[in-house]
Amino acid sequence: MMGSGKSVTGKSLAAMLDAAFVDLDRSLEQRAGLPVAEIFKKHGETQFREWETQELKGLSQSSGPLVVATGGGIILRAENVRWMKENGTVVYLESSPEVLWQRVKDNRSRPLLASENPRAVLERLCVERRALYENAGSLRVQTDGRTADDVAQEIKEKLNS
Repeated sequence: MMGSGKSVTGKSLAAMLDAAFVDLDRSLEQRAGLPVAEIFKKHGETQFREWETQELKGLSQSSGPLVVATGGGIILRAENVRWMKENGTVVYLESSPEVLWQRVKDNRSRPLLASENPRAVLERLCVERRALYENAGSLRVQTDGRTADDVAQEIKEKLNS
């Protein structure tokens, strides 16, 4: 989910595993030449999700180990979940809605929260997506009250066990 710490934890984990790090949203922004929020505005969420899927599947061209931070909506397409499970270990970074809100409330670049009541939207997304995240994740790690390095260390330990 947005604000769960995917990017910062992913960078930390990649360093611990001596792997390359890919932030799928940043990669997509580079390819499109636009920030995610502008892609949503100009092309719509449907087109964004299509490009997101293409970007994800393009990772199969990479050589060597990767740690990938996806956008929170990657799980909305079953084909993405299938691809991720077939090509790696999917980690669900679980965070409470309150912690997520504290992390994202001042970030104006989140297109799904561009509404009159962004907190209500975030809480609704948490409810709607929870089962999808639980289904997608091979590993589940709680992030509330923890640093990215602590979360990354737990993931590393779980991967090694």
